[in-house]
Parts: sequence; structure tokens; C-alpha cells
Amino acid sequence: MTVTIRDAGKADCWRIGEISMLGWQSAYQDILPADYLAAIRVEDRAARFERVLESGSLLHVAEAGGKIVGFISGGKCRDSVHPDYDGEVYAIYLDPDHMKRGIGKLLMRSLEKQLVAGGMSGVIAWMLVGNDAKHFYESLGGVVIAEDKLEIDGGPYPEIAYGWKIADR
Repeated sequence: MTVTIRDAGKADCWRIGEISMLGWQSAYQDILPADYLAAIRVEDRAARFERVLESGSLLHVAEAGGKIVGFISGGKCRDSVHPDYDGEVYAIYLDPDHMKRGIGKLLMRSLEKQLVAGGMSGVIAWMLVGNDAKHFYESLGGVVIAEDKLEIDGGPYPEIAYGWKIADR
């Protein structure tokens, strides 16, 4: 299977919204309330990623077989949690049917390349505690560098930030 990574455009936002919705429903099914996950709407997610594009943040998609199967967004770190990490992965999700095929690493390398070109040398990614994506970030050399709580649907959920260096890749 050939996978192509490219910059996303506005026409891609509906599919990105679908993947975001499916990704949340899959990754957080044992962490967040079922009614919260069931209420996630593609329309809202698609609109969010249109705003991401308009903001100038990086947004890349992975295509396989003529279909978008994953995406990543990122840019400058939004919160200074550690001085060694100036870039951030805002979101990375794959269609659940296309996981564990190396597509996430291709997306990450694409984003890292642009972050390095922008003068950044380290990157962070936040995730809710209990998300199996921790293994993905650890495979990139990520280590836990910060902890916080995220308010979702009226409840506090613990989250952690993984950080790793990218300038030397």
C-alpha cells in the first residue's frame, strides 16, 4: 500500500472531521463517558479543522488508495511547559482500519520536518491518561514531561505531555 503525505486543504476537512470523531470514539471509549463520545459530530469536527487551516497551523493528511486515512496538525507550542520543547502536535488520528501500518510515523516525520524548518528542535504531544497512544509517542523517543487535568463534559481528566527532540533526526 502506497501512502502519500500532503498538506490538507479545505475540501479535506470533512474527512478529517470523520477521522477525528472515529479516533476519539475509539481511543477514549474506556476513558470518557459513552454519551459524550456519541455526541461528537462530524460537522463540528470538520468546522474545527477549517479553523485550523485558517489559523495557519500545519495540517497534513495521509492518503492511501485515493482516500484520506489519517491526519496530523501542529505548530508552535501553545503552552510553555518545558523550555526544550517549542513545537507541538495538536492532533494526530488515523482511521481505525489503518492503524499499526506505519502511517502515524509518516505523518509525524512530515510534521517534524516542517517544525525543524521553522527553527524548532523539540516537540510535545498531550494525551489523556489511559490512551494507548502512549506507546506510539514512546517509540518516537518521547518521555513524560508534564501533567495536567483537562476539563471535559464537566469532569476533570488527567492528561500527560510527552516530549522528544526532533532537530537531530
